[in-house]
Amino acid sequence: MAEQFNLFQIERFKGKALFNVPMSRYTSLKIGGNADCMAFPKDETDLRDILSFAASKNFPVHLIGAGTNLLVRDGGIRGVVVNMSEGFSDINWTGEDICIAGSGLRLAELLSEASRRGLTGLEFACGIPGTIGGAVIMNAGAYGGEMKDVVEGIEILTAKLKKGFLSRAELKFSYRHSAVPQGAIILRAHMRFEKNTPDGVEGRMKEFRKKRETTMAIRFPNAGSIFKNPEGFSAGKLIDETGLKGKRIGDAAISEIHANYIVNTGRATARDVLSLMALMRDTVHRNTGIVLEPEIRVMGDD
Repeated sequence: MAEQFNLFQIERFKGKALFNVPMSRYTSLKIGGNADCMAFPKDETDLRDILSFAASKNFPVHLIGAGTNLLVRDGGIRGVVVNMSEGFSDINWTGEDICIAGSGLRLAELLSEASRRGLTGLEFACGIPGTIGGAVIMNAGAYGGEMKDVVEGIEILTAKLKKGFLSRAELKFSYRHSAVPQGAIILRAHMRFEKNTPDGVEGRMKEFRKKRETTMAIRFPNAGSIFKNPEGFSAGKLIDETGLKGKRIGDAAISEIHANYIVNTGRATARDVLSLMALMRDTVHRNTGIVLEPEIRVMGDD
């Protein structure tokens, strides 16, 4: 596979391609077996070339961003992993309050730019470490704010390699969900903010940073919240009430600081994490009748 891809790369590919890549290097949990190939497209031409090449070889394609909401199984990933985190990081402003941001751009970078311009609406994302694309797909949110509040629409590349645009209404945002079509890749998000002042935006960011103080104290590698909050409940509180805080399987542990976080205390495996997730889910269900739904994505082979 490496030799075939290298020939392709010499001819067309401007980004880079890595082979037999430990996914533990590209996930915030620092867990995951090797991927056959990881490609980093620089632009839309690169992206089309990768997808066309993979299709011609019948290689499966998997998409990742910053790897902050992702658990990769210990057997790794077959095919081509398309990593959007090193390209598609452009920011373009049309008017004073409308931004078109690449899907690989970090939320923190956009928030910093919005704050500098005195634009409000994204402060809830303060402390969320992912990319624009990932945040849109899962309708990331906190403290009453969500991506749906600022996203006007998204540019996509469809599974048939056609450019398209989906409006906010077509995305049908709901809690930790958006209706991005199967196989489509987000290229850019169009967002509208409201005018404020740099001091006003910074003030709201400080307020949210203070609320995040507890989770910010978690120093071990983690993937953020493991489970979604059931309607009317806090997943963390439900897990905390089971007495599972601190429970370990291998080097994976339920955080002593926040019960909805699993941390990697050393050499945790995906099997360790999945076993803990099953324990958390089953114990909460047994105690309350509530079935917790995972918030993190799981991919790869056992």
